[in-house]
Amino acid sequence: MLIEKILNVDSDIDVSGIGFGDRCNKGDLYFCLHEGERLVADMIFAESRGAAAVVYPAGERRRAANHFSSENVRRDFAIASSAFYGYPAEKLTMIGVTGTNGKTTVTHIIAGILKEAGHCVGLIGTNGASCNGKEYDCQLTTPDPPDLHRILAQMLEDGADSVVMEVSAHSLALDKLAGIRFAVAAFTNLTQDHLDFFETMEEYRTAKLSLFTPAHAHIGVVNVDDETGMRIFRNAEIPLVTYGCDNPSDVFAIDYVSDENGCSFVTNLMDDIVNMEYCAPGRYNMSNVLCAAAVSKVLGIETDAIARGVMNMRGVAGRFKVIKGKGKRVIIDYAHTPDGLDKAIRAAREITEGKVITVFGCGGNRDKTKRAAMGEIASELSDFAVITSDNPRNEPPSDIIRDIAQGVHGNNYVTEENRRAGIKYALDMCKEGDTVLIAGKGNEETQEICGVKQRFSDEETVRELLK
Repeated sequence: MLIEKILNVDSDIDVSGIGFGDRCNKGDLYFCLHEGERLVADMIFAESRGAAAVVYPAGERRRAANHFSSENVRRDFAIASSAFYGYPAEKLTMIGVTGTNGKTTVTHIIAGILKEAGHCVGLIGTNGASCNGKEYDCQLTTPDPPDLHRILAQMLEDGADSVVMEVSAHSLALDKLAGIRFAVAAFTNLTQDHLDFFETMEEYRTAKLSLFTPAHAHIGVVNVDDETGMRIFRNAEIPLVTYGCDNPSDVFAIDYVSDENGCSFVTNLMDDIVNMEYCAPGRYNMSNVLCAAAVSKVLGIETDAIARGVMNMRGVAGRFKVIKGKGKRVIIDYAHTPDGLDKAIRAAREITEGKVITVFGCGGNRDKTKRAAMGEIASELSDFAVITSDNPRNEPPSDIIRDIAQGVHGNNYVTEENRRAGIKYALDMCKEGDTVLIAGKGNEETQEICGVKQRFSDEETVRELLK
């Protein structure tokens, strides 16, 4: 493909792919995403791998005739990736969901509703990328632009008419979605996370807010029970539909009831009244359903189809999965932020007659400021907590556990670096009527220790221990 077809330059150079970072094949159009010494390293790397052309930041020295400057390399990187794969997003109904927690659940519910209404739907997010039972290679919640547009093109070829995707704050801050305009963009909530990447919560919030602009979305669906959602509602330059239960909104619910099999509630869906049943308990899951229902209504799906789509959901991998055995009840959940842990423990409490025993940790080389907060939440809301490892990466597990324990009030906890041993400790404590909540990893099948990913599954571990 001629470079002039994917980049605004006057050149007849032919390119065969899009390169960046440590990925470059002979004939690629390579984008230098760094500055300073790392920029020089990028250029040398691209040249050594036979790149057909190189895009570098404006103001830097040009090294060769096939080097082209850009005022915004990351933006051009995203737009060029879209062009290289034939602008697939423009041929699909794109739905984007952002927020600290709930993105995966909401996208899965929306996909289920759209399928119920007869659509062929692609899904991209934390749990991977799929369409019609087919899996696509996907490593990040929001893939890098060449991967994202490759996946979109493949989904389009495989018959998709719609794609529901999680939109991370990182992807917005790094302009990964430049050139994509969502039919609907949805916001779930904003609580503390990712302060290893964003310097402040305001920077994190600003990244999320950027999705609700005319360049990125035609219409928004926002949670006005959340402070940031209310800020979007007050300031957005696009039409909005609101949902929530604590503040006046277009979509809301009453008569919430739950047990270990799920929850039910009556929903006012933009003045249509309908009973909703969902397969997991927790008021936060009710909020997730309201978000998905609002998005679907905006897309023109009939209310009855929305209710059926929600009712037919069979759960989302790694989200409030209940396992029973030997008279014990275990819940596995991906909750890995202070707010997520708070909501998961409260949902477990709703269905527990006895004690709630929480097993959790915090990831290494990530936001350290949330560790003590999670320790405080676990100790205050649980009857007992087991503080253990959760992807320590390159940090000593003992250091992470110590940070968590600083937030604990009282002595209703133990520490155990070995996650399997920590789970066993909790299961041994568990009596009839109790619940063990294992939080943090969800359906992950590896644990990263000393920079090496080792096979580990919370669910497999629980099932082995309950044999």
